Formats: sequence, C-alpha cells, structure tokens
Amino acid sequence: GKWVSTQSTGVLRDSRVEVDNKKHMVHFTRAGRTWASALCGSVNTMACADNTLLLGCADGSLYVYNSEGVLLLPALNIGSAITKSAVSDNFIAVISDIPSLFVWNLKEKKNVLKDERLSSFLSSGRNISSLLLSKDGNVTIGMCDMTSYCYSYSLSAWMLLSRDQVNASWYKELETNKSQPLSDQVLGVLLPSQTPTTSSADPQSTHLNTVCLLEQQILVAENLGSLPESRLWLHSLVRYITLQQDDGRLRALLQRLLSSPRDVIHGTGKLELVRELLKIVATNVHCQRVYSDIKQQLEWAQNRP
Repeated sequence: GKWVSTQSTGVLRDSRVEVDNKKHMVHFTRAGRTWASALCGSVNTMACADNTLLLGCADGSLYVYNSEGVLLLPALNIGSAITKSAVSDNFIAVISDIPSLFVWNLKEKKNVLKDERLSSFLSSGRNISSLLLSKDGNVTIGMCDMTSYCYSYSLSAWMLLSRDQVNASWYKELETNKSQPLSDQVLGVLLPSQTPTTSSADPQSTHLNTVCLLEQQILVAENLGSLPESRLWLHSLVRYITLQQDDGRLRALLQRLLSSPRDVIHGTGKLELVRELLKIVATNVHCQRVYSDIKQQLEWAQNRP
C-alpha cells in the first residue's frame, strides 16, 4: 500500500512525501518538482520533525532524509524490524521488534545508545505504546498500563516517569506542571498526558503512589539538569502532602531541606526555598503545628552568625 503525508499534517516542511511499499520507493514533491529514492524494504514507521524525515523498515533498514530528499546518514540496518520511530531537532530513535532501542545524534553523526534491550518491560502482557524524543536526545517510552520511563544516559538505566493508581484529584496538577512555559523545558516535553482512571487500590496505596510519583519527578528533573522543573515538582509535592495533612512526611521534608549542607537547592537559596514552601503549608490550618515549628527553625537559621 501507499502512505501519503503532506505539510498540513506536519510531516515534513514544504514537502509532500509518498511511500510506495509495493515498489519499495519514496517520492518527494516540493515546489512542483517530484523525485524518488529507492528503499530496501517495506516501511513500517514514519516520523519527522520540521526538516527531517525518518523511515523505518520491516527488514531493519532505516533512512533519514531532509525535506529535499537528501540522505543525512548512510542507509543503516539494525538487524531487526523497526516498529516505532521518533525524530527531534538533532536526534533520531527507533525501537526494533526484539525489542531494542537505538538513538543517534544527527548533528555529530554518531550513535549515542545502542541495542538497549526493552524485553523486561513486556512482562505480564504489557506492551510499548509510545516513543518520545526530546530536542536534547532524551528518550521516553510509554506503556499500555499508563506507566512511562525516561532513559538516563548518566545512570545507564530507565527512570520511572509516570504510573497509574495516583490520586485522581491530582491529575490536573500533573497536566498543569507538564505544560508550564518554562524556558529550556526538559522534563515537561517527555511526560505523557494522563487522565484519571478508576482504581481499586486502597487510599493508602493511592496516597503512597502519588507521593512516589511526585518525588520521582523531582529526581528525574535533577538528573536531566532542569533545576526550574525540579523546583516546580517540589512545590507540587509540598502542596499535595499539605492538602493530605501528611504532617510527618511534610515535617521531615522541610527539615531535610533546612539541614542540607548545600546553600543552593534546585537553583534557589536553601532558606529562600523553605520560605517559599512555608507559604504553601500556611494554606492548611491543620498543618499549623508543622508551619510554626519549621518557621521557628527557619528564623534561627537566618539569624545564625
């Protein structure tokens, strides 16, 4: 069959692309001119970003073109059928049917992640539903059960990004944080959209899952080098445990920040950060004891010579 994509779908800037799997060809039409390029196999996936088109084939071959139909890399083959693909400004990523993940840096013309096996994610009938790639080359895979993971190049492992069975009232907060207009946003563009689901989990499990998710976002943002986003998610965590009146966890968190040997945390002065968080705690009268105790400790710290 044929695939036809046009500029109106956002597939490729200024070009119309037609893939003919029967003849193993791709046709580009631009400014009234049409030209073709041969392919080795049938195309399974198509992905693009502005001026870059990625075609992934059933025989494991992949082709990367610009909008003029010029190959940006030699035709490659990863040895297994390509099932998912993604393109960002300077990076491309594909998942094979093994499944394995590969990522390349187009600007430097080199591989940055090779044959990262994903088979452990497929236990208990789960499958990979999405592949996201940021402009910085950070990769997220989404699972059919609403969990998602982001790969850490520095840790050489997958970091949990989202999970199901969280507090239903907090989904709006999650979506708001995801769409914050922060400069150089890194984590937000990788987070999948989430919708509330009916869960049979008991309230305590739901509460702990929500706390775990918020704590995880803070750590992931830090790992990705996005201090504004790590601070954003810290505010969200404090807001959640304040509303839930989880005094023990709230007190422990604020005391941990106050006693930190670091003067700057999440890109903000430690005392200034605690002062910001206390404004959130003050919104719930049931957390007045925690507020008073931490405020007193903050004043001592500020007056310390």
